[in-house]
Amino acid sequence: MKSWKKQTSEPSGNQKNKNTRAVAICGLLTALSVVLLYIGSLTVLDLTAVVVCALFVMLVVVELGKKYAWLLVCVSGVLAFVLLPSKLIALTYFLIGGIYPILKARFEQFRSSFAWLLKMSAMGTMLLALIVLSKLVFTAEETYFDMSIPVILIGLLFLAVYDMALTGCVTFYIVKLRKRLGLKKLF
Repeated sequence: MKSWKKQTSEPSGNQKNKNTRAVAICGLLTALSVVLLYIGSLTVLDLTAVVVCALFVMLVVVELGKKYAWLLVCVSGVLAFVLLPSKLIALTYFLIGGIYPILKARFEQFRSSFAWLLKMSAMGTMLLALIVLSKLVFTAEETYFDMSIPVILIGLLFLAVYDMALTGCVTFYIVKLRKRLGLKKLF
């Protein structure tokens, strides 16, 4: 006799365990990101903290997928905006350290030349958004946030080096560290 109950697509016990583990890992990395960004906002290591947090995002993209990376970025971004004394660092993290690594993973699925075109377009858009929002919303008085051609070109150069550094770190993690650290058991 067939059951007339509506079939639900609930995940199995093993899948629930994996989802719970992934959310817990994202929660830990979120807390660590916010602490690092807070320490960075109090010192001169603000951009260093953003780059380290970007590595957390890339780790989640590699091991758990883009869905959990978006969860990490959104939650840590909101907490950074609420808790950090410097909202500019929170904005920098959200755009450059959070959203960009996820977009980078997507863009690198295309041919190299088209991927670089997409990445440079995204970088330019994020840099422009950072400059405009820092001036208009957060009223930053720093001269390095002026919208000038040299600032934009230096910013794009920095972001291109940042992209290559992220690629190198992810490659090093996948090729050398993944097996040695035994993190696969966590994911």
